[in-house]
Amino acid sequence: MGAIDSFLKTITEAIRPDQRIGIAEWSERHRILPESSPEPGQWRNSRTPYLVGIMDALSGQSSSVTRYAHDDARLFDNIGIVIVGLKKGHQLGGSALGENFIGRCITSAAGNILAVFATKDDAEKWEMDRFEPMRHSTRELRKRVKDANRKGSDNTKLRKRFPGGLLNLVSATRAGRLKSTTVRYVLLEEVDEYELNVDGQGNPIDLAINRTSNFGRRAKIFANSTPTIKRRSQIDRLFERGDQRRYFVHCPECGRPQFFDWHAGMKWTPGDPSTVVYHCQALGCGIGSPEHAWKTRGYEGAYWMPTAAGDGKTASFHLSALYAPLGWRPWAELAADYELALTDPEKMIAFVNNALAECYEDKSAEMKWETIKRRAEAYRLRTIPIGCLVLTASVDTQNDRLEVEVSGWGRGLRNWTIDHVVLRGDPSTPEPWAALDRLLDAPITNSFGVPMRIELCAIDSGGSRTQDVYDYCRLRRHRGVFAVKGARDKHKPIIGRPTDQDVTIRGKTIKNGVQLWPVGTDTAKDRIFGTLAADEEREVTERRMHFSTDLEDEYFEQLTAEAYNVSKDRWDKLRKRNEALDLKVYNFACAYHPRLRLNALQDADWAALEVVVEPRVRDLFAASSDTAQEVTAEVVDETQPEAVQTSGIGEAAARLGNLLTALRDTHAGEAPVATVEPQRAEQPQSSAWVPRRDNWLRR
Repeated sequence: MGAIDSFLKTITEAIRPDQRIGIAEWSERHRILPESSPEPGQWRNSRTPYLVGIMDALSGQSSSVTRYAHDDARLFDNIGIVIVGLKKGHQLGGSALGENFIGRCITSAAGNILAVFATKDDAEKWEMDRFEPMRHSTRELRKRVKDANRKGSDNTKLRKRFPGGLLNLVSATRAGRLKSTTVRYVLLEEVDEYELNVDGQGNPIDLAINRTSNFGRRAKIFANSTPTIKRRSQIDRLFERGDQRRYFVHCPECGRPQFFDWHAGMKWTPGDPSTVVYHCQALGCGIGSPEHAWKTRGYEGAYWMPTAAGDGKTASFHLSALYAPLGWRPWAELAADYELALTDPEKMIAFVNNALAECYEDKSAEMKWETIKRRAEAYRLRTIPIGCLVLTASVDTQNDRLEVEVSGWGRGLRNWTIDHVVLRGDPSTPEPWAALDRLLDAPITNSFGVPMRIELCAIDSGGSRTQDVYDYCRLRRHRGVFAVKGARDKHKPIIGRPTDQDVTIRGKTIKNGVQLWPVGTDTAKDRIFGTLAADEEREVTERRMHFSTDLEDEYFEQLTAEAYNVSKDRWDKLRKRNEALDLKVYNFACAYHPRLRLNALQDADWAALEVVVEPRVRDLFAASSDTAQEVTAEVVDETQPEAVQTSGIGEAAARLGNLLTALRDTHAGEAPVATVEPQRAEQPQSSAWVPRRDNWLRR
């Protein structure tokens, strides 16, 4: 065949209308399961009859195995279906259905295809273990997709060309790959493994689906996954968005249709799972029949039926392992697994997810915002409760604002939310940063008349405002302002070793430039939520985290906007906005910062702070309070040009000493002035403001 003939043949195949052949028919006609398959050979729909209705919906064609109602045997119309979601258990053929979807798209209705996997490794594994064996064993695919290892095939492991389209295999961890091309078909494999927000640009599922918008209802998206945790499972959200189809089988005794419900109908003699039977849930029957009876007589005339209205374009299916063909997942094995799971929470999670295809609901892992709000205390924002001895601040950057939280700290890392402020304005302009300067510079006077300043301020440099944050922090390092970013790896310390970010024209690091401090966000969240949960059982005076009644509901909703996903070992967002939680995390980073190290303070250290911050005398500067004046004088001697400023709490104490000096001037009729001493090199000091302890300087 000449070049012209080859070109014309390619064009003809590309513009030829789609064959009117559904995925189920294509599978029986063309799909050959490879030798590596548990049951190699020609695909048989009769082996997994429950997959036929799903393939009909994904084909957009009428289905004889789906009904509008139990007594309505008309063909079910799938013409408007664009998205198909399958919430599935293990070993049911769901992944093979996805392969059939891809095969039919390549051979019978060509168009660009996007296949999305949780990671790049998963994509490569699918290509090697799934796609390549299918291509090799299925003649129709071999004709259209060349071997990636063949010279001149123009194919790679993650990109497959075929007449009329291109198959791209991408990971859900890179937004650019998800948005790069317009596609007609999308395969979303194991969506509960995906990141919830990729590169700060949104959910990868939404990014992928948006690539099909030009095709309207001719586009087809297939998402499948084993579910994970309730309210955090992406496939569960998709299932609830759709029409929630269930697979109805007939009772072998009375013939009435029903779907399998493990907790309602599955019974066996305790300790003997081999006796397991499923009891009919129809009123007036209740007879228990063994697995083989349900999956032979019961499967005759079985059908899918929607149980919800849905959004009109999403067909969602629930398929548990109870429906697996005879020999694949015996009910006796499932019963044995369940008995073992009763005493092992980890096994129970796996059973609920993998066998029942349901979300595990870990009520203890989620904190309700209403519960936290009920514990709010009657102190006003921007006031200092008794016991609050040190102030820190944190800043979260958004495109149109800065959000700031001031936290107070006391013995045993007791924490108070002192203030929560939103500074409106584009962070690329000076205005919001000038407002932040004013906020950080303004002292807050406690009930003892002692003005307290913010000792450290952590500013989030993640997102799109990194350079603005660096520019602000660079000039305020001496004031305790520093840039932070969540650590990429899990289970890192609450605050880690900083890295220098500024470089010279030669690319060398500037050691005294801006520093970036990594924050172990998951570790901090563990600490925060653990404390919140423990506070529920504590008396008011013993609680470790305190909140003002002035805080709005939105603050508490943001504070509890995430929950720990035990099955994935990660924190998942339950709602879009979580700034209050991020701010609390960064305030914990301040508390653990080496300039404060509040977590390392001992009782004597806190007692020394109390002497300065909460002096227990009527008039600190009266003639009867000579001892207190001596303590103040020892904090800082302004007449000495070489006055020593200690690091960590020592510096904080020196600042408090300056404020006490200002307060003394006020008593003398002068206006108070809060000064910030420049940081100097550490030197030995024989007379410190508190008894000399290694804790201040060397821990």
